[in-house]
Amino acid sequence: MRVIPPDGEVKVSCPMGTPVKVVEQFIISNINWVEKATQKVKTNSPPKAYVQGGNHFLLFGKAYEIIEEESNRFFLKIGSETCILGCPNTASREDKNTYLKGVMKTIAKKEFPPIVSYYEGIIGVKASGISYRFTTSRWGSCNYKTRHVNFSVYAIQKPKEYLEYLVCHELLHILYPNHGKQFKAHLKSIIPNAEKISRLK
Repeated sequence: MRVIPPDGEVKVSCPMGTPVKVVEQFIISNINWVEKATQKVKTNSPPKAYVQGGNHFLLFGKAYEIIEEESNRFFLKIGSETCILGCPNTASREDKNTYLKGVMKTIAKKEFPPIVSYYEGIIGVKASGISYRFTTSRWGSCNYKTRHVNFSVYAIQKPKEYLEYLVCHELLHILYPNHGKQFKAHLKSIIPNAEKISRLK
């Protein structure tokens, strides 16, 4: 039996065919442990937007409930409301987190380049390269001297319009190293509602 972050979901592993009443009795007999473990998980859990491998997979502003399915290999199938996480029975929480972070990075590497290419054409600049990191303090950054841009993989949890804003914002730093009047005016000329989009969660 284990308690899963971030919401303290209780999961019990047992042999196939085990009567439901037996499982329920097992949980009830350990209810004190469950309550303590649940409280600890909720207290120590990071903000939900950064949690991977919990009970939801966040992608482009939508939360997909994760349903785990035993498999001899890892896989993730995203449906309309839920996603199936296939994983070996021996996989630890850390193994699942590592796999999901890998999926996220693959998605980020697919989503960002076309957007970067599009806004390079509009702004008239060319990034020297793109890096992807699992940062939560900043969604993106740009070294205006080297013209290299960095994006947080976690940014793909936000709506797609936020990705457009983020890419445009960082590419503009190739021209403007700060957030002065020229930067803000140029950003607004390309994305009129940039300020509103920047606050999207």
